[in-house]
This record gives sequence, structure tokens and C-alpha cells, in this order.
Amino acid sequence: MNKIVTLHQPNYLPWIGLFSKVKKSECFIISDDFTYTNHSETNRNKIRTNTGWTYLTIPINRKFHMSRICNVLLPSDKRWLENHWENIQFHYTKTNFFSLYRDFFEELYHKDFQYLWELNVEIILYLLKCFEIDVEILKSSDLLDMDNRSTHKTDAIIAILKAVDAHTYLSGPSGRNYLDYERFPKNNLNLSFFCFQHPVYPQRYPGFLPNMSAIDLLFNMGPDASRIVAESGTVEDNVITST
Repeated sequence: MNKIVTLHQPNYLPWIGLFSKVKKSECFIISDDFTYTNHSETNRNKIRTNTGWTYLTIPINRKFHMSRICNVLLPSDKRWLENHWENIQFHYTKTNFFSLYRDFFEELYHKDFQYLWELNVEIILYLLKCFEIDVEILKSSDLLDMDNRSTHKTDAIIAILKAVDAHTYLSGPSGRNYLDYERFPKNNLNLSFFCFQHPVYPQRYPGFLPNMSAIDLLFNMGPDASRIVAESGTVEDNVITST
């Protein structure tokens, strides 16, 4: 089977760029067994506020730094759930479309998740549905034996791509900094890069600030958010092709 595949860690309340990239693919692999690091988007993201923006951060124990994401436990103290929900309500209740999505998020912040990935994946799957993105979704931990997989990032990605019979890997722009390009054609894989153009849309507060969580777009733009996500990125033509 030939297909375009993209990978990404299961981030908390991800930004729009992730969904625009997934929209250009045919298979989205959630990299739940990749390395978790403190102060990353895996446990925090930005929301718009009346003074600018703020992080909503899940207070993950520092002992999980450099663990696999799928092994990271959520805090036993659940007060952060109430705090995050209160912040979301306070800053988004008066947006045009908050009421359409309120029930999901209210229930979400009252659930008793054990692992970080469980919470994040539930959010991601819901946002994919809201943005009308229908692709095959898999978890990397279900595809390969984590303990026997290469620790070299490019080789690990290639092993995952082969496991799903990928034809092309669609990388985010940061892949230019760490991928070994020549490894892809040697493994009969094409390599493409996604270029994200951040949309500008009306936000709850005056002025526009980019790089918020995708819930900012959703609550402000409602059903039209799916069109905006689809139009906010392109696949660059200068792909690296297999021989």
C-alpha cells in the first residue's frame, strides 16, 4: 500500500499546525513511545487571555523526564484539572462557538485519566473530528517493539514507516534539522516537508496572537475552523524521492 504518513507526539491541546499537517496525509501515527521532555508541548500549550496568552501546564513529575511518553503518569493531585477548565471557561465562554464544544471539554476535565497520553489522544481525536480530518490513526507503540527499535531518530521513523507500508514521509519543518535525508531513498521512501502558513482569524480579545492551542481557533471560528485548517499549509514540491 502506498500512502503519505506523518508522525507526531501526542501533545496537550495541540496547535493548529499539527492538524493542518495531518490533513495533508493519509495516515497519522501518534508517536506515543517517543521521548518525553520537561517543558515541552507534550504537557503544556498556550491559550489566549485578556492580557495576552498563558500556558496551561500539566504538572508532570520531573522524574519522567526522558521517559517514553506512553509511560508518563498524570499527577495524583487532580487540582490542575479544575484550574485548566476554569481558565478555558473564563477566557472562551464569550467566544461565538464555545457552547458548541463545551460539553466535551467539561466532561474531559472531570475524567480520571491515569496516563498523559490517554488525555492527550482523547483531545487530539476529538479535534480531528471537529476539523473534519479523516485519516488512518495508529500509535507507534502498537507497531514495533520499543525495546528493540533503533535509538537513532531517522532510523526509528523509517522502521515505523515500513511497518505501515508508507510511500512518503511528510515531515514538519523541524525535520530539516535532524533527519538524515539520504536514509529515505535508500529505504525506498520519499521525503516531503510540510510548510505551515499561520491563519489570522478573529480572537476573543483585541489583536491577534499566533501559535495558540487549536481550541482557540475552534471556539472562535466554529465549523469554519475545518476550512481554515485545510487551507493553512502546503506540501513543498522539492521532495526527496526514492530511486
